[in-house]
Amino acid sequence: MSTNCPSVSSASGMKKKRTIIPLKMKLKIIALRERGMPVTAIARELGIPQSTISTIFKDRMRIRDAAKSSASVKSTVIRKKRAGPIGDMERLLVTWMKDQIQKHKPLSLSTIQAMARSFFNTLKENSDDPTYPQVFTASPGWFQRFKRRNNFNNVKISGEAASPNTEGVKAFKEELNRIIVDEKYLPEQIFNVNETCLFWKRMPEHTYIHQESKTMPGFKTYKDRVTLLLGGNVAGFKLKPLLIYHSESPRALKNVSKETLPIYYRYNRKAWMTLALFADWYLNCFIPEAREYCRQNNIPFRILLILDNTPGHPQYIGNLHPDVKVVYLPLSITALIQPMDQGVIATFKAYFFRQTFAQAVRATESGRTLRDFWNGFNILNAIRNIAAAWKDVTQKCMNCVWKKVMKTHVDTFKGFNKDSAVDNIIRNKILVLGNQLELDIDEEDIHELVDIEAEELSNEELIELEEDRRKEAEAVEEAVITEPPKTFTTKTLAEALAAISRGVRMLEEMDVNYERFTKTDRQIQDALACYREIYNEKNKE
Repeated sequence: MSTNCPSVSSASGMKKKRTIIPLKMKLKIIALRERGMPVTAIARELGIPQSTISTIFKDRMRIRDAAKSSASVKSTVIRKKRAGPIGDMERLLVTWMKDQIQKHKPLSLSTIQAMARSFFNTLKENSDDPTYPQVFTASPGWFQRFKRRNNFNNVKISGEAASPNTEGVKAFKEELNRIIVDEKYLPEQIFNVNETCLFWKRMPEHTYIHQESKTMPGFKTYKDRVTLLLGGNVAGFKLKPLLIYHSESPRALKNVSKETLPIYYRYNRKAWMTLALFADWYLNCFIPEAREYCRQNNIPFRILLILDNTPGHPQYIGNLHPDVKVVYLPLSITALIQPMDQGVIATFKAYFFRQTFAQAVRATESGRTLRDFWNGFNILNAIRNIAAAWKDVTQKCMNCVWKKVMKTHVDTFKGFNKDSAVDNIIRNKILVLGNQLELDIDEEDIHELVDIEAEELSNEELIELEEDRRKEAEAVEEAVITEPPKTFTTKTLAEALAAISRGVRMLEEMDVNYERFTKTDRQIQDALACYREIYNEKNKE
């Protein structure tokens, strides 16, 4: 073993070194570390102190979120974003338009112009800046420039509902098929996930339970919702759901370990999917689960993940793991072909309400009133029902929803129809249970309950969401890292040498081979000689 050691140097007169680390370099450091490259090797290769490497890796979640507002790391063209009041308004408008496109809602020039003026006026009302422009007309010329700046050129804008983009669907299927064939992806390696909101404590509109909850003072429980991330692969495997709630520790989960829940539990105060939460799910939930699935099925860990292009999905996510390729669905066709939207989510929600209504029936049969049951129904009950409903979604359902986006493996996409499957659950299960509860409901009431989506974000909520993202990015972009000088102290040297000595004695007690231990002990003592020398010199000082 080598005995070369650092020499003693005084800390006096040394200045703290301030190093500016570019965001792109930080992402590279994080990627290298996650691939298993040691900190020392990264530091040697990039010429950056080891403590800086460790600090960056520890702060990796915020760093990844910072990258969301910039162009993709692999981009070759970077479009300059407008600054100032108009730029703030345009960022809100981009978020709103992407949400409308995802929901396959019609977009017209007049509607977009009206929203732009509304956002601008809201921002102006909340601003104390005397230089803020007084008028913004949202002219057609501005809109054409806005489209170019934000890559909306291929989005259909008219006075009518967006018609099915058959050419766009065909082109994407061809490109996806090329990737699958060229890179030899198996059905088990191709995944899709999508978010949905679930109003877990909501009854049909016309029931007395819902009407009473609307008139109660304080928080309206019928508005309580969670965001769920649901997904799986072409072979029919279902990923463990991610649930986002507005409370970190609701009362119902007070004595429950969240690690034992049948879902991944996360929170933020708006129950929104954020860039940080998605990146956390991707690295700490999806990749470990997909890797274990591949191991159990004796297939290589090579994943193709298909995502929609929403503001909550970081564009840099595909650069974070070498064995996961991310493909984004074009905005204009996402609602037409995204697998989870072709029946999985609707079927899951139907099963959820079937499960909840069945519990209500059992409660009333045991002597409780429906009102008592509903008042006691909490987020833990909802989580258990979510898990049960997700379990009820069949492999056939998970498999057949891929037929609109895939050209390969099409021979297996048979035997499932979204509308008939959901209709069957509503007509033959939920409606029957509702009648047992003496609720005055029909099939249409249940369909509305299953189909309900989150309300449109208000201007204030969109501004708040954009501000949160901006703050996250700014926090990470403070890329000045202070490096304290390294130095030896008598106390820490003594502690380190004592710890090593204890470890050597433990080895001696376990090892029956005296010759092996003696040789090892001699090598360790030789290696530590220079540190003992430093310790002795420090003691003399």
